[in-house]
Amino acid sequence: MASFFVLLFFLPLAAIYGRRRACTLAWTKPSLGSRLAALLPMPALIGVSATIAIIAAREDETARLAALSGRRTGDSLLATGNGVLDFGIAAARWLGDLALVLFFLAIPFVLGAAIAAVLLVLEANGRITLAPPQPTQDDPAS
Repeated sequence: MASFFVLLFFLPLAAIYGRRRACTLAWTKPSLGSRLAALLPMPALIGVSATIAIIAAREDETARLAALSGRRTGDSLLATGNGVLDFGIAAARWLGDLALVLFFLAIPFVLGAAIAAVLLVLEANGRITLAPPQPTQDDPAS
């Protein structure tokens, strides 16, 4: 139920961002592959990092409850034993925690990127035509 309200609240902002991003990419990048390559890496990183943060938080809570009851938990799903990989997972967890705290920025960003990707695919298939981006008053005149 909470996810429904999150979508209801953030979808208009995400749609505005996604449409503007898709229009900009449609007129600046020549192919669909280059458009999606420019669009998707950062939202994918935020989505994966948020997932890692949620998994780690659940494991921490499970370990805390197990310690209170005297039980022993198994190894962590995110523990690799490799220092470099553990550092990367810890950094992703930190980024995911930050994204979850700032969910009012992260959710519209990720949803907007998904909407932009759908619009770019529809435009590449000839189903819709994306108009060139309209300059705003903040944009310098060229």
